[in-house]
Amino acid sequence: MTPGLALAKCTVCEATYFPMRLICAACGSASWGEDMVHKGTLEQMTTVRHAAGRADWQPRFIACVRTDKGQVINAGLEEPFSGGTRVALFDRDGSPIARKLANG
Repeated sequence: MTPGLALAKCTVCEATYFPMRLICAACGSASWGEDMVHKGTLEQMTTVRHAAGRADWQPRFIACVRTDKGQVINAGLEEPFSGGTRVALFDRDGSPIARKLANG
């Protein structure tokens, strides 16, 4: 896992998005840079208990996380925790993962 998530940052108006967009919703530009975000706050969490056609499925946790830069993203969790919890963000093979901050 790599610490932080790469956000797409418009080079014209500096709006940021996750995931990457083709065209900036704010200004219509197609010119992109990158900005990193490392922390956020868990807003909601749910448990995925079943997957169709998967006999070996283990429950998984997913959450809506508001990043410190304002985006709301969906992220996987390694363990459940409550809304309002501060989290560190990671990239695991292109998928966002949130972990509870030790002092959070």
